[in-house]
Formats: sequence, C-alpha cells, structure tokens
Amino acid sequence: MNIKLIFLGSFLTFFGQIAAQENTISLRKKVENIQVINFESMPHDTISEGITRQWFHGAKGQMAYFHLKKGAHIPMHKHPNEQITYILKGKVKINTIDKGNRKTYIISAGQVIVFPENVSHEFFALENTLDLDVHVPVRQDWLTNELPTYLKKSK
Repeated sequence: MNIKLIFLGSFLTFFGQIAAQENTISLRKKVENIQVINFESMPHDTISEGITRQWFHGAKGQMAYFHLKKGAHIPMHKHPNEQITYILKGKVKINTIDKGNRKTYIISAGQVIVFPENVSHEFFALENTLDLDVHVPVRQDWLTNELPTYLKKSK
C-alpha cells in the first residue's frame, strides 16, 4: 500500500513539474510576442461628444489615450485594476473616495496619479487634455464592444 502511495506521489510530482515547465514556456512565448503600436494611427472610440479613447492591451496590462475636451466629465467609478494616469497635455480635476475619505486633486501636464485597485475616481477636464492611462491587469470590462456603464454616462 505504501509503495502505491509513494509511486502516486512521485507520478503527480513529475507531472506537476512538466505542467509548471509548460506554463513557463507559454509565458515566455507571450513575452516574446512583441507588439509595435502606433497610437497616432489607431482609431478613436467615441465615448461622448467631448471624449474619445484609443487603447490596446498586452497579456497583463493595457494603455489608453483619453482625449478630453475642456468641460468633459468621466463619472465616478472604480475597478479591480491599478490605474496609473499620466497627463501629457492639459489639466484635470479628479475627485476620489479612498477609504471613505473624499479627496480632490488637480493634475496638470507632466504629473502622474496612481489609483490602487477599487478606489473610486472621476475626472473633469479643466482644459483640452491628453491623458495616458495604464491599467494592470487588463480591464476585462473593456474587452467587449460594449462601453462600461459609467463611460456611457460621460459628458
């Protein structure tokens, strides 16, 4: 009986190591699959009259340009993704609710703000703005052709 258990344990360990090697190999293939993206030639998704977006994703993260006209508003929302926002041009007012505390930030060209996962935030464009967002992991709610509900309410 003990010999059978030892054999079964060895068998499972061996196949577990093979599965781990296969997983590592497939991860390497994803990393080696280089993408070259030209943001300037990508189509713009129209969110509202004052907001367009261009975006792409890799295996684990994504990048998006948000083109915001002065006065544009992206409503309060949150998601299970870390978000890094770099304002390339313009200026935005950002309201957040973090750990129950409401905070307001004015972020100008050259500044970055990082939102941990599940932190509520909204954007108001104070000037015509180009916003570069990075999300990790990939926003699953963006992978369909349907806009997320909060973006449908953008102005």
